[in-house]
Amino acid sequence: MPSPSINVGQATTSLETIMNLVRAICNDSQAGVNNIPGEGQIITDSPTISPFVLPMLNSSIRKLYRMLRNVGDPCLIRDNIIFTNLPIINSPANGLGQSDPAVQTFLDPTGYFDGVQIWPNFPLPDDMLYPTQLWERRTGSNDIFHSMEAPSGGMESAMQGPYLKQWEWRNNRLNFRGATQNVDIRLRYYCSLPQFFSSTMDFASTYVPVMDCTDFLAFDVAVTYATMLGSPGLAGLQVMAADHMFQLKNANVRRMQHETIHRIPFGHSDGDLNNEFSFLSW
Repeated sequence: MPSPSINVGQATTSLETIMNLVRAICNDSQAGVNNIPGEGQIITDSPTISPFVLPMLNSSIRKLYRMLRNVGDPCLIRDNIIFTNLPIINSPANGLGQSDPAVQTFLDPTGYFDGVQIWPNFPLPDDMLYPTQLWERRTGSNDIFHSMEAPSGGMESAMQGPYLKQWEWRNNRLNFRGATQNVDIRLRYYCSLPQFFSSTMDFASTYVPVMDCTDFLAFDVAVTYATMLGSPGLAGLQVMAADHMFQLKNANVRRMQHETIHRIPFGHSDGDLNNEFSFLSW
């Protein structure tokens, strides 16, 4: 499953807007090789003249994604991803569809492992970092999806039945006990958003898919650049970058204050991995 396309309809922060502010902060807004005011002479968009720009910019973009993900920003959440008709358990000892407590199945980027073989038509999404919750229902039905449990100490040893019931995120896989009937899974997860490395990329038409992130990204790139130079202005840039990130986080927390949130006791996550690892515990 590919990352979302980045266009004006999804985001308003172009790489060019970010880099223009970086150049203004670093006093490099003069005309450059093309004699265009504002293109800069040191911090340019050209990977030939300024090969350090894209690595620095992508480092700041990754930081933005991580910090917003840690406060539960919804732009990093994917939901209602459906896997239909997962294969039934296949026991090496007992055969297809037969219960075997020694067998576990899993979903990973290569597909679904049923206990004997990989089914490559069930890969996890390419942009998935880790799941937060899963639900299941019987394949071929119009039933509602029922929440699955993610036990904090790992899945219980039990004879497989018609439903998966439990899951565990381990080794970058969704691990299950397996089921004796085909089931559908609904998946909710935190995703990675695009990064930008093409040497032919048009900065003016390439957008970061996070609203209102221009100031943080520009000041954070400036922090990295000032660190490289050992600039005496580094401390002030760090304060500004931290303040802009605080404002982004604070906006998300204020949004969450309009939601009804109840704390779930540890060890009773009911499929919510954030609770198990104490993320987003407010």
